[in-house]
Amino acid sequence: MLSFRNSENPTPQLLKKPFQIYRSSAGSGKTRTLAKAYLGLALKFRDDYFKHILAVTFTNKATQEMKERILHYLNDFANGLENDLATELEGELGLAPDGLGKRSRGVRSAILHNYSQFAISTIDAFFQKIIRSFTREAGLLGNFRLEVENDLVMEEVVNDLMDELGHNQQLTDWVVEFSRDRLLEGDNWNIVAALNDFARVVFSEEFQAIEDQLEKPSSGANPYVGTMKVLQKELAQFESYMKPYALEALGILEQNGIAANDFNYKDSGTVLKYFREFSKGQFYSSKGPRIQSALAAGSNWGSKKGRNYDALTRLADSQLMPILKAMVDYEKAHVRRYNSAKEVLKKFHAFGLIADITRKLKAYKEANNIMLLADAPKFLNGVINDSDTPFIYEKVGSHFRHYLIDEFQDTSGLQWKNFFPLLKDAIDQGQASMVVGDVKQSVYRWRGGDLQLLQNEVGQAIGGHATDIRELTANYRSAEVLVDFNNAFFAKAPGIISETTENPMAAEAYRDVIQETKKYPGKGFVDITFLEKPDEDEDWTSEVMKRLPLLLEGLQDKKIKLKDIAILVRKNDEGQRIATELMQYKHKQARPGYRYDVVSNESLRLDTATSVNLLVSALRYLHNPNDAIVRGQLAFEVNKGKPLGKIFLEAGRSQMKELLPGAFLKETGWLNRLSIFELTEELIRMFDLGREESELAYLQAFQDLVLEFSAMEKNDLASFLEWWDNIKAKRSIQVAGNVDAISILTVHKAKGLQFKYVIIPFLNWKLGHDKQTLLWVRSDKPPFDKMGYLTVQYKSNLLETYFDEDYRQERAKSYLDNLNLLYVAFTRAEEGLMAFALKPNKKRGDGKMVTVGDLAYACLEGNEKFAPFFQGDRLQVGTLELLDATPPGGQYLPETLKHYASHSWRQKLVIKREGVEFFEERTSGKRASINYGILMHRLLAHIRYKPEAGRVLDELHIKNEFSEGEQEVLAGTLKKMLDHKVVGGWFGKEWEVRTEVPVLVPGGRPGRIDRVMLGKKKTVIVDYKTGAKKDRDREQVEGYAGLLAQMGYPNVHGYLLYLDNMEVVEVLAGPTLSLGF
Repeated sequence: MLSFRNSENPTPQLLKKPFQIYRSSAGSGKTRTLAKAYLGLALKFRDDYFKHILAVTFTNKATQEMKERILHYLNDFANGLENDLATELEGELGLAPDGLGKRSRGVRSAILHNYSQFAISTIDAFFQKIIRSFTREAGLLGNFRLEVENDLVMEEVVNDLMDELGHNQQLTDWVVEFSRDRLLEGDNWNIVAALNDFARVVFSEEFQAIEDQLEKPSSGANPYVGTMKVLQKELAQFESYMKPYALEALGILEQNGIAANDFNYKDSGTVLKYFREFSKGQFYSSKGPRIQSALAAGSNWGSKKGRNYDALTRLADSQLMPILKAMVDYEKAHVRRYNSAKEVLKKFHAFGLIADITRKLKAYKEANNIMLLADAPKFLNGVINDSDTPFIYEKVGSHFRHYLIDEFQDTSGLQWKNFFPLLKDAIDQGQASMVVGDVKQSVYRWRGGDLQLLQNEVGQAIGGHATDIRELTANYRSAEVLVDFNNAFFAKAPGIISETTENPMAAEAYRDVIQETKKYPGKGFVDITFLEKPDEDEDWTSEVMKRLPLLLEGLQDKKIKLKDIAILVRKNDEGQRIATELMQYKHKQARPGYRYDVVSNESLRLDTATSVNLLVSALRYLHNPNDAIVRGQLAFEVNKGKPLGKIFLEAGRSQMKELLPGAFLKETGWLNRLSIFELTEELIRMFDLGREESELAYLQAFQDLVLEFSAMEKNDLASFLEWWDNIKAKRSIQVAGNVDAISILTVHKAKGLQFKYVIIPFLNWKLGHDKQTLLWVRSDKPPFDKMGYLTVQYKSNLLETYFDEDYRQERAKSYLDNLNLLYVAFTRAEEGLMAFALKPNKKRGDGKMVTVGDLAYACLEGNEKFAPFFQGDRLQVGTLELLDATPPGGQYLPETLKHYASHSWRQKLVIKREGVEFFEERTSGKRASINYGILMHRLLAHIRYKPEAGRVLDELHIKNEFSEGEQEVLAGTLKKMLDHKVVGGWFGKEWEVRTEVPVLVPGGRPGRIDRVMLGKKKTVIVDYKTGAKKDRDREQVEGYAGLLAQMGYPNVHGYLLYLDNMEVVEVLAGPTLSLGF
């Protein structure tokens, strides 16, 4: 095989077989394994060898965590801190401890000096980089751009689609049918939002894999009408054959005076029902036991208590039985074909809509010269085209020598095909590479994840000669009781799933589920409670909500901190419900000494923040000040606490000046001319939003969002507000882990995380699909063999069609998906696991398992391992106790931002009309004095009140306005000022303060007052001076004071403050002022 790299300086292989597959389980240290592999390669060779290693994971968060972990390890090794990993690497690399420290210092330095080449990225980012490089070298960069916002593009496509309604009749019919379906299913009635949600299917890898194989219409406005007519003809042909037979049978019955009361079971599931339905052109299955009984003997037709029993028996034997058998025989021969056509037609509008959406999307991409990020894997795969040495990888293949892929169970088929040439080339050159993953945690199939890759296909593709498969069987996360519980539970559950679905997939995926305990022997706690079904009017989850606060109080009684507790849910709305009800409990029923604070996706959403809502309201006002609702909303955000009715009453345009900052209303014209980011900066300053510490993270995240939008092609206010309305529900802030509150998150979000105590309040998600799901199916049976892929709805009806195997496969995969979700949920806990489920209804007697709660009960009931602990519908194992108090933070603690600094760049660059005086000075003493004065003026210009002093000093130092030595001098002067009995009073909150106030003095010359303080009955001006006293100092302040008095400011007092000795000189004293010195 050809190689991407030249043969100079080949890298020695680290392992006997160059390709390692690590099959992990929850808590088995797979991230540590990958980090160890990376460090083993980076530390073995020269310091900058890390540039030849590519580590790939699947989320930005995981990427950041991997980088931090590797640097953390290097830092520990460099500082001589011994741990298990250091010992292992020393042994494998043949290094002494001081040798490992020396190598680590070199590699650490090389990484920090070449951080952009520290190649740890998401798989999407890596492919995106490849495509950008390819387009640049192919000269295509100016011809198209890569669009990462799939949803925004789809909104435009759906809008184009809606514009066709009324002009394209077939499309209109499909949209009407689609809307009717949504209403009947109780889904979103907003048709545009529903279409946007539905249209995302075209971004899925499953669709892209078959898109080219869909039936390609030749021409015409309604290309799929022909297919629809063929399917309708199939139904008509079947029904037209059966209908005459049915009518003939009913005629015979009527002629002989036989009525429904004469039949066994009357019209319920009998042959009479069979004849009647087909006479109306409606299908009715003959599989029911009553019709099968009727086929067996004419004596089974009638009711023995009926007066016409003998007559009906004779008719059945002589005339009706042949009709029934002819119908049933035809049904058996053609029913699968009939049902297949019927199921396709039921969702043909969806098929047609997808075809039209695909058409519109293609046109949009061509018109706008874009390629979607979702198209990247398919695009790359097309360029590679099964080549062993695709030219698109030449540079990458010659640069990287090792590939480490994390979370491989979430890799899609296309991603694997695209990565395979690189991986195969490295392995053929004897270079070590690896993948690590856990098929039991594959919960992203809807995103293209294919667990079969890790299960079987990767090893087969690389070849056994080069592949070493290793199992990570130890659990370093959970206490022994939890490990034992999960071992026993998930040893049984997959077998139940495989038996139910008649598919071995689940059992095979969990063949390596058993783990060894490495933490807290004999400790841990598991509590699973099954609740009886309540009355019809009450949902069982209401009982859980009553118990949840008591459970949290019990945990706090054990000295367990809220930050160590996580509540896991399947859906976001369940998390929102829990957060809301806990807050209501906190306000109405909270017991003294207990807390119920939560952190959730909902509570961290940007659109829940007061500061963000105020900013958005201000933006809406600037966009449309004539809208009364917009005015009222802005007034409400600014004046929260006032009665709502009064605010809206006063929000007329004439009263707005009393409700909003004057500067904002005065400058609306200027504000509308600013870029959106600069506009938000000005609004933060005008509304003084940077002072509320709890809002700072939201402000920062919102401005990041504004920057993200600004990078797009549209950058006007109207477009931003529309974009915000579409994405606001999806955007939230990330909080540090030291917030002492209960985490509420979905199981998907919890993947990769761990918590000391986990509560799963609702073990209620379905094992099968929880909502209407479309399947892409095809058949080699006529007439479907010429139709390509079609859409049908996932449901058990498909078992009687040509698509029965598609249904069975999807059912097995869906059951495994939800078993995996349960595995992820149960294995997040370190010390305690608590869960609630509805007890299965044994009276139902069908043995069906609908939810994971049913599965849990089936695993626990009658299981000899759980028998001693499963009493009265409740399993309790172990003891609830605090095993390990959360350790305090490390030596590097983050500094909390106390103030959100917002500055105008326009005030940072000022062109002076005259040079500063010190350019004319010659002596160093005078220069130092002038410099000191300039720094003090700059510092005091930013301080209005005493509490701001320290923050301003730190901020200016961070901006390199002065050195550390200068900061000490300035801090000393500042302290003297604020401690001074007169000067300190100037920095009180009773004043309205202005600094650096520009004025125009007689003669047209500009002036600037250092500090103006406005009181209710008094005005004070201050001018700061350094150096010797001068007569003109007094004259200058007198002039300023006179100007302010002429302007109508009351009782003007003027002062000179000499900063060198803190001397206060009164220039124009008011009648009641006493200096006191």
